[in-house]
Amino acid sequence: MVWAYNFAGRPLFNFMLFFVISYFYVRRGPARRASRDYLRRIRERYPESLSRAPLWWLSFRQFYAFGQATLDKYLSAVGVRAPIQMDPEVDELLFEQKPAHEGCLLVGEHFGNIEYSQIIADDHPEVTINVLMHDQHARNFARLLEEKVPDRRVNLIRVTDIDFDLALNLRQRVERGEWVVIAGDRVPVSDSGRVCEPQFMGATARFPIGPYVLASLLQCRVYLLHCFQLKGGYHIGVEEFAERIAPERSRRHAAYEEYAQKFATALEAQVIRAPLQWFNFYDFWGSNAED
Repeated sequence: MVWAYNFAGRPLFNFMLFFVISYFYVRRGPARRASRDYLRRIRERYPESLSRAPLWWLSFRQFYAFGQATLDKYLSAVGVRAPIQMDPEVDELLFEQKPAHEGCLLVGEHFGNIEYSQIIADDHPEVTINVLMHDQHARNFARLLEEKVPDRRVNLIRVTDIDFDLALNLRQRVERGEWVVIAGDRVPVSDSGRVCEPQFMGATARFPIGPYVLASLLQCRVYLLHCFQLKGGYHIGVEEFAERIAPERSRRHAAYEEYAQKFATALEAQVIRAPLQWFNFYDFWGSNAED
């Protein structure tokens, strides 16, 4: 697909993508059902956020948007980017309100294109970004980027869980002033019970507490990071989440649950702005929805 883009640009890529997505849409029943379940919830709770098109068509468009975002991930790494609108708060929070040498933790989501956010640091050559990825195909994607852009300042780190060694390594990076980006809306592959069930889209859903456990180990500022396509370009926003996360031992899990609910509430407010760019194609609410 990258070859198709390099050979003839978006038109050929989009033409091929239609058939690729059609194949996966037909073959991936659980992902298709999860997509429709999510879209039903959006339509019931925020009907103004979606058109009146049939759910199957909106679901297909959601799959197709995922394919488009995958190309954009690659293009953003090699420097070919769509127009970008960045909230003024981004520079203020990340570069003015905190010391330049201070690292931070950014909690993002599988909504839009979190990798596009690397452009925040384009004007700041001293910044290195470490993106933790739970996706099983992240290794192949990272290898592709390393071949094309060997000296990039964004490290894609594939993880299945956050263990002590990884946390220690990340703390050293943060102490050097580097940023760490982690998704707050997907339970790791090796689910060790570190999950909770905040309210999201009107029902309980499983969210990881890993980002907040990691934040308590890193002892750095925590921000929420949003990056999604809006009106022909990408919109990038940052919210202040916590100056430090250091819960008392006696109520540690309860505190993590409160942070997860805070994240879920903020995420919901963003997702309804571009609902077809939500890229969690699994039974997020445990509803076992059917077509």
